[in-house]
Amino acid sequence: MPSSKNFSTLGDRARQDPERARRIDETKQRVAGEIVSCRLAELRKALGVTQVELAEMIGKSQSAVSQIEHGEIGLSLDMLRSIVHQLGGEVEVAAVFDDRRVLIHT
Repeated sequence: MPSSKNFSTLGDRARQDPERARRIDETKQRVAGEIVSCRLAELRKALGVTQVELAEMIGKSQSAVSQIEHGEIGLSLDMLRSIVHQLGGEVEVAAVFDDRRVLIHT
């Protein structure tokens, strides 16, 4: 009878290989960036702002806004702050530890 494996066990084994661990970390970062980009697009649309309007607000081209929203270009913290601020919000930066969350900047 084959032994049962769970994702935690497989993840632990994959991380033992430095190359696999590096690829896993890169994938996590890429996916996290894509999620942020997608959320920005959803927020912009929910607020009734077009890509052209947002581009004018942040001093970028509509094409750049599209690339940001599709995760095609990197999004710096400064650019994220600019976009969120122009949409009427604020960005909070927090450090998360096992047992606590520390607000670093608002």
